[in-house]
Amino acid sequence: MNADDYKIEIKLNLGEILKDVTENEYSFPKYTTQIINLANQNVQGTRPKVVGQMSELIHEIPEKTFKTWMSWYLENYPEKN
Repeated sequence: MNADDYKIEIKLNLGEILKDVTENEYSFPKYTTQIINLANQNVQGTRPKVVGQMSELIHEIPEKTFKTWMSWYLENYPEKN
């Protein structure tokens, strides 16, 4: 057996994920998310020097919920806002 024998296709719905993570349901007009992504690419708004190294920061938060993350991040990194 090889890795191809175990291929699984998973389709994720962004709306469902946002609702699960944030406990809110968001509805964006068509193309909104693409425009936001382009803007972030242009200003490099998701780089570690801007928001911190997320892979390291995620281990520091006490609870893994969106609300807890937001309050913890804003309290510990006010200069990044």
